[in-house]
Amino acid sequence: MDTKYLYVMGSESGVGKSTVCMGILAQLLAAGFNAGQLAYIKPVTQCIEKQPIAIFCKQTKISYIDIGNLVFKSGFSRDFIDGLTKPCDELLADSVASILSIGKDKEVVIIDGVGNPSVGSVVGVSNVDVALSLPCSVIFVGKPGIGAAIDNTVLCVSFMQYKGLSNVGIIYNKVPASALADIKKYVTKRLPELLPDTTLLGFIGDDQIIDTRWKEHIGEDIVGWFSSYIDRQTLLCNWLGITGHGLS
Repeated sequence: MDTKYLYVMGSESGVGKSTVCMGILAQLLAAGFNAGQLAYIKPVTQCIEKQPIAIFCKQTKISYIDIGNLVFKSGFSRDFIDGLTKPCDELLADSVASILSIGKDKEVVIIDGVGNPSVGSVVGVSNVDVALSLPCSVIFVGKPGIGAAIDNTVLCVSFMQYKGLSNVGIIYNKVPASALADIKKYVTKRLPELLPDTTLLGFIGDDQIIDTRWKEHIGEDIVGWFSSYIDRQTLLCNWLGITGHGLS
């Protein structure tokens, strides 16, 4: 079985990477995948608080690891530089091994990144380092806006591509409803000129239901909300290349 690995990175912490991960898992379930064919993992993290996606995976019986074996606690960088932790090759190998382990016999594994693409570089385990160790596609979740958002996307994605990542899809999250049409118009026009080897997958509004219905984890609500912004056919079939399960 050729497992598909999808790594979700973002412009910064709090941009909504986990929200996007949950939306994709909900789309996969709605498309006909059963929970046993899917997995979610956050192999590296800075936050150890329980997130809604962990509860969603538990309730839908999707295999998950929401707190991986590498936690960037305060002082970790100092300890690493002082030689008090495992060396970078072992830290990276451990993170990759955890992903491959949960991905065994799965069809799709969603990997939730930490912070921006370069977070973890100091210890040799950045999002990009982990992604390069796997046969994966990458979604970059950008912050809302036009000028500053495009500038940040170009900075982050250019770094990702420079390091060797390809097949990068881009989603903008938490876009104010009042500005959605305008942002979509100008970003859609300019971004492909600056990053021609990427795929713009869509824009998600700031009507985040994670604080209301998502706490109840109603799958139909999640997939309906997410799919109103991100077309399932475009994301799963045309870009990610998933077929079967009612997809073509």
